[in-house]
Parts: sequence; structure tokens; C-alpha cells
Amino acid sequence: MENSTQCGSRLCVGALGVSVGVLSALMVLIVGLLAHFVHYGQAWVTLASSVYIGYAATPVGIAIGVVWGFVDGFICGAIIAFVYNCVSKCCKCKCCKPDANKTV
Repeated sequence: MENSTQCGSRLCVGALGVSVGVLSALMVLIVGLLAHFVHYGQAWVTLASSVYIGYAATPVGIAIGVVWGFVDGFICGAIIAFVYNCVSKCCKCKCCKPDANKTV
């Protein structure tokens, strides 16, 4: 692996941020559409709208919620990758020690 370190693979902060952001935005879109068309998940939309300003079970509100969902997911994913990379550097367990006999 080209991005490996002595403690194993590192996570790309941007890639995990975008991945979690897209999944979060997709979830907000699906729940928003369900709430708009079949009135399922309206309680969740109401709860999420207290955090995602402008999110509602309307076409414009759903678009706003999707943007908020992506931003929120991106930040969470980036933080998770950053913390993982920091913790993996400090790991002193046997499985993380570099093997001197190993060739790459």
C-alpha cells in the first residue's frame, strides 16, 4: 500500500468526509421525500429541522436539508478520520509494531 505507515493504513480525511457526507445527504433526501409524499418520518424531519435550519418536508426544504446533511456528514467523517489517524500513530500494541523482516 502506498499510504501505509508503521501502524497500518491511514484514512484520507477528505475521502471519508465526502463519503459520509454523501450518505448523510442521501438519508436526509430519502426521509424528506417520504415525509413529503407519504407522510412517513415527519417526526424525524421536525426533529432534524431544529438543527438543520430551513429543512422541511417541502421541495425547497428538502434541498436545504440535503445541503445541511452533506455539510454535517462531511464534518463528522473528517473528524472521525482525523481522530483515527491520530490514535493509530500512538498505538503501541503488538500488531502495530513494524516487522523488520517484512518486505514491501
